[in-house]
Order: sequence, then C-alpha cells, then structure tokens
Amino acid sequence: MIPRLLIIALGLATSLWVATTTAQTLVLVSIDGFRWDYLDWPEATNMRSIAAQGSRVTKLRTVYPSKTFPGHLSIATGLHPTEHGVIDNYFCRSDRTDCYSMGKGRKDPSWLAGIPLWTLVEQQGGRASTFFWPESDAPFANTLPTDYRAFDGRIPHRERVQQVVDWLSLPSKQRPELVTLYFSVVDSASHTFGPTAPETLSAISEVDHQIAVLWQAIESINAEEGADINLMLVSDHGMSEVDPDLFIDTNTLPRPKGFKRVNGSTRVTYYQRDPDADMNALAGALDRMSDGRWRRLSYLDLAERHFENHPGVGDLIIETAPPRVFRRGGGKDPGLRGMHGYPATVEDMAAFLVAVGPDFREGKVIPEAHQLDVYPVAATLLDLKVPDNIASDGGPLRAILLEPQ
Repeated sequence: MIPRLLIIALGLATSLWVATTTAQTLVLVSIDGFRWDYLDWPEATNMRSIAAQGSRVTKLRTVYPSKTFPGHLSIATGLHPTEHGVIDNYFCRSDRTDCYSMGKGRKDPSWLAGIPLWTLVEQQGGRASTFFWPESDAPFANTLPTDYRAFDGRIPHRERVQQVVDWLSLPSKQRPELVTLYFSVVDSASHTFGPTAPETLSAISEVDHQIAVLWQAIESINAEEGADINLMLVSDHGMSEVDPDLFIDTNTLPRPKGFKRVNGSTRVTYYQRDPDADMNALAGALDRMSDGRWRRLSYLDLAERHFENHPGVGDLIIETAPPRVFRRGGGKDPGLRGMHGYPATVEDMAAFLVAVGPDFREGKVIPEAHQLDVYPVAATLLDLKVPDNIASDGGPLRAILLEPQ
C-alpha cells in the first residue's frame, strides 16, 4: 500500500509537470498582402475552416502608410510607424544624410525604436524564434531572438513551416514562447498580376496549404504532449487594383534645387534640404499640375493618421488614390497591377486576423480591430509586461481571449 504522503507528493509533482509543459506558446504568422476578403474566397478553404475553430477579425485596420515594413513593425511593437521609426519601406530623414531601405536595421539599428514582441519575450526570460518577420534579425535594445533567419525568399515554404514545427517540437522547457513566420508570395503575385488574378489565387492556395500543414502539426503537438500552442494569422495590408494607363510619371513632377524628392508609389515626399528653398513655390506648382490626380496632404491629414513629429515625414507630401500610382516612366512598363500604401480609408487596404488554439475563443467574429491591438493581446496571452508607451490596450481584439483581462 502506497503511503498517503507519497500519494500527495506524486500528485504535486504531476501538477508541476503539467504546469511546465503547458506554458503558452504563440505562433504568429504573417501573410504579406493577404487582403481582408481573401479569407472567404475558395482558395482559402483551409484557413477559413481553421478560423471557424477559433476567432477572426473581418477587417484589421492598418497603420499609415499601409506598407510592409511599417505595418509589420507596428504589429510587432504596438507603436505607430512614427514611434517605431520605420515610416515607409524606403524613406529619408531631415536629420540624416542617408536613407532607410528595407532591412537596413540589421546593420544599423539606429533606425529602429520600440520593443518588439520577440525582444519582450527574451527580456522577460523566454525564448523567441523568428523566421523572416521584417527586421526580426536586427538588434532591438541590443537583443536578438534566440533563433532568427536573415531574409532569403528562395527558401521553400515547406522548409519554413518544417523549421517552425521543429521549434515547436522541442522539449517543453526549450520550446519557444513566441515563434514568427512570414510568407510574401501573395503580395508578390498581386503586385505583379493584380489582386484578383489567377496567379494571385494560386499564391493564396499555396499559403493556405502551408497553414493547414502547420495547424495540423500544432494540433498534434498539443494533443500528444499536453502543450498549449496557439496560432495567430495576420497580414500587414491588403491590395488595390491599379491601371497602368493612369500611372503618374514622376519625371513630370518638379524637382527644384534644395529639395530631395522620394517616390513612395502612392505618394511623393519632398524633403527641404536647403532652408532657403522656396516651399510655397513648390506647393503652388504641384497644386496647379494636379488636375485631380493627386492632393497635397495637410497638417490635419497627417495628424489624423498619426503621421507627424518625426524627421522622416518630410516637408511636403502629395498623395494619389487607386487606380493611380506614381511611377518613373508612368505606365510604359505595365508589370505592376496591384498596389498598397494608401490610407486605411481605402477599404482594399484592410488586412485580416485569425486566432485559434487553447487560449482563444471559438466562433468569435469581430467586425473590425486594428493592427496596434495585436501587441497587447499577444503579450497578455504570453503573460508579458508591456511597455508604457504602446498605442493600444487591445481594444476589441481582447474579446478573442478565452479569459479576457
């Protein structure tokens, strides 16, 4: 007969074992350019089925501009682009002679600010493993994730998914609390061929298959090992159809001495490099040339978009709307049929979110949330203390948590 004290001791040991093996893990997957309505298209059957098992946001509103690096870093840091520092995929600053381009933070982290989720996990004693999330291979606060990869678009999707599964299959004490994964194929196809083109539909199908493989593996690990792994799918922006016949040739725009001009496709920014350069003359010339093709953004426009008080914003911005873009040479090279970067008021810019797993509600549909809501909700799930300066408390997205806090 086993002594009563031994039974109690065994029971306590079992409870402690369960507690250590069920520490939460979040797998955060970005599907670049996955527009809000794609989830209900036939090509996304698997993801739609996964969403039915958990929660979904119909329209995930984007930061401004709705570009890849600003959006991904806002999701990752909980900050507006002017606060995390990456205000576009390419931009200059009034206080620097060099300009930022995608991924530059890896060699020069002075462009970056904020504490991304992977850094937050590491700072609070956990392990983060990232696969291609923009700037996740750059040191924030002198800290890198335990595991990370420099971007290489040639790595097949199946290898990316397998690496994530390998991380999740580690013994419980080694399993990362946060894993990120990134796919760019939908964005690439919809830029080149258009957001509804057969090539884009094929890209959606490919990612849908990979997500199904990943979720099946997560379910298996959860069931067989008593793990507590959750999956969240997000995108950074949507995509609008554009018309090469309506492209605006940047060669026709004024380029007066004393200004640096930067084309951002949906907008053109002028930086006043010479304090004596005539800003009013430039503004007047642009207004006269517009003919309804663009508008000059006012201080109020910028304030409403939280796009101010940063040296990268520039001194004058003109912005167009779909189906137009600014492009050198105009539409003479028509290999561009889709574009993003427009403000969130353009419905096609809306992204999506799906959350499924032991700690998310089943069957919850939230009509609208914001990218900035992701960070505090992810931190709550992982029991992390967040910085005081993040932009959101989670808002409506907190309702996806099984036990909202």
